[in-house]
Amino acid sequence: KKEPEPDIPPDFQEALAATPEARLVWTNTTTLARVDWIHWITSAKQAHTRAKRIANACDMLASGKKHVCCFDPSGYYSKALR
Repeated sequence: KKEPEPDIPPDFQEALAATPEARLVWTNTTTLARVDWIHWITSAKQAHTRAKRIANACDMLASGKKHVCCFDPSGYYSKALR
């Protein structure tokens, strides 16, 4: 069974559209990796941090990174792992 595609926040969609290299890598990543990227971006508590994460995500994706480097998703997937 295929994993459902995550909803991409509008601000991140705009950033991906403005960075074709990042968009290309984004479309070639796994669904779970995309979920991690989106959760990393949306877990920012301040607008400034979120904007910085979006810029960093586009830079990392454009450089070929398919997985977010600085995010521990363990607490996101299971509260028991926190």
